[in-house]
Amino acid sequence: MALFRHVRTEFWRDEKVLEEMTPEDKLFFLYLLTNGNTTQIGVYKIPKKQMAFELGYSIESVNTFVDRFENYYKVIRYNPTTREVAIKKWGKYNLIKGGKPILDCVKKEIREVKDKTLLAYVADDISKEDIKIEFVKYIDDTYNDSLDNKLTIRGQKEKEKENKKEEEKENEDVAYSMSVGKFKKLYEENVGLINGIVAQWLIELTENIDYELFKKAIEIATDRGKCNKGYINGILNQWSDNNIRSYSDLMVYEKSKQNRGDRYGANSNKYRKNEFTSWCEDEDEELYRKPTAEEIAAVEREFGEFRTKH
Repeated sequence: MALFRHVRTEFWRDEKVLEEMTPEDKLFFLYLLTNGNTTQIGVYKIPKKQMAFELGYSIESVNTFVDRFENYYKVIRYNPTTREVAIKKWGKYNLIKGGKPILDCVKKEIREVKDKTLLAYVADDISKEDIKIEFVKYIDDTYNDSLDNKLTIRGQKEKEKENKKEEEKENEDVAYSMSVGKFKKLYEENVGLINGIVAQWLIELTENIDYELFKKAIEIATDRGKCNKGYINGILNQWSDNNIRSYSDLMVYEKSKQNRGDRYGANSNKYRKNEFTSWCEDEDEELYRKPTAEEIAAVEREFGEFRTKH
């Protein structure tokens, strides 16, 4: 704690003091420069209640003074959390002498400051090089420590994001494997053994349709007595042509067909069949029936004409 502080006569000729400050402002400013809490470095802790008590003002008046000096005159900064105040041009008028005793005092007081941004605020107006170096050195060390902490936190967050992505990917892989497994089990139980070609086909199916739609296709093929890969795939292709990718899509499609009126008529035998079977029956029959003698003869004629020309 200081026993005395120097106040230069230039104080009274300063433009802000001379032209803008009221008598109460000048008193408050002198108090900030000379009260018992001031330090060698111009940054010190002082509660507003203490200011009010020593000046004989109310807390509301002190709050007004602090706000005016910080935001209007711009000659101080006050941290209400640490209760520290910094005098802007303190170094210009007070930190003008060097030497080991002064430097030792400066180093000690710098380490006691909690809000390091206040040190940077005062350091701008210090002209004594060796003293300014001590301010800058401490500010840089604090900044680097803060930067290291920020980089560490950022690294941790990035690592957490990577871990989360990996976990989501693992969950997706597990879900995908379970889906393929369900298709595989259904096929083995109702159709037969799975070779490499069938396995690849099932993998592709899991990426394009849902399990319930695949199950419905197998049920239709079973009801028709044609439960094989080719017939099941034919049914699925017909549905795909109609943008049907899920069982719910199929239900909507069938409902819309009924609302429009079936093309076979209400009394048709085909209309009375299972709704999931009747609508795809014609094309299925065309795909899998034996060709007629006339169709075979037509193909042979076309092949003969092709050979004659070439």
